[in-house]
Amino acid sequence: MKKRLGIIGCGKMASAMLARWLETGALAADDVIACTGSAASAERVAATFGVACGTDVAAVIAGAQTVLLAVKPQLRAGALGDLRPQPNQRWLSVLAGVPTVALEMQLPGARVLRLMPNTPVRLGRGLVALTPGTTATPEDVVETRTLLAPLGTVVDVVESHVDAFTAVAGSGPAYVFLFLEALAEAGMAQGLDPQTSALLAQETLLGAALLAANAGRPPSELRAEVTSKGGMTQAALHVFASRAWPETVTEAVAAAVARAAELARS
Repeated sequence: MKKRLGIIGCGKMASAMLARWLETGALAADDVIACTGSAASAERVAATFGVACGTDVAAVIAGAQTVLLAVKPQLRAGALGDLRPQPNQRWLSVLAGVPTVALEMQLPGARVLRLMPNTPVRLGRGLVALTPGTTATPEDVVETRTLLAPLGTVVDVVESHVDAFTAVAGSGPAYVFLFLEALAEAGMAQGLDPQTSALLAQETLLGAALLAANAGRPPSELRAEVTSKGGMTQAALHVFASRAWPETVTEAVAAAVARAAELARS
């Protein structure tokens, strides 16, 4: 009997998704067959999650109803080689920069859907873009949304916007972590001990994000409420403005989108 899900490549993202699925009971360990690039990593995956895991891609393709393709984009050709999907097999790709049409050409007969999750899926607070290819059926979309539901919020994204979604939501946690580091270091520069400064940065960011999510008003209004004329916050925001903070964020996201285009061409 075939497993419900096969995973090709079990790195950080696939592991985060798998951990959440197992934790919530959306999948059982016996529902999964996986493979990685080395025997050592396969042993780690098997020991960590209790799933069948080896290094044989063909075994995963032959043994799964649905396949999650999660190798690095530049390694997909080598990982799949001349292997072909099972007839009408559903394939879910998390490969950045690789459009569904390219996967459909490489996987003739497969029903292809493209996913783009971010790392908070591990806690069920992630964002996952869902983009069906031309070969995917309405049933594929419904069943994939059900599979993804424990990971967080599923967003239907047209293919032309996937790179923008990835640059904002997929890469976005890294931007937030960078800001967390900078804010904590700024606190330490003013004499706070590292533990206190890190706590203040983390809880401030978390509280502000929750407030923004629940206030029902744009962030600009919330920011204005915190900013007293001639006060401390205004002085700090003036420095951000002088350093072209919004423009820097825009340029950073654009650079991520440009890199996705480079990956697609390669």
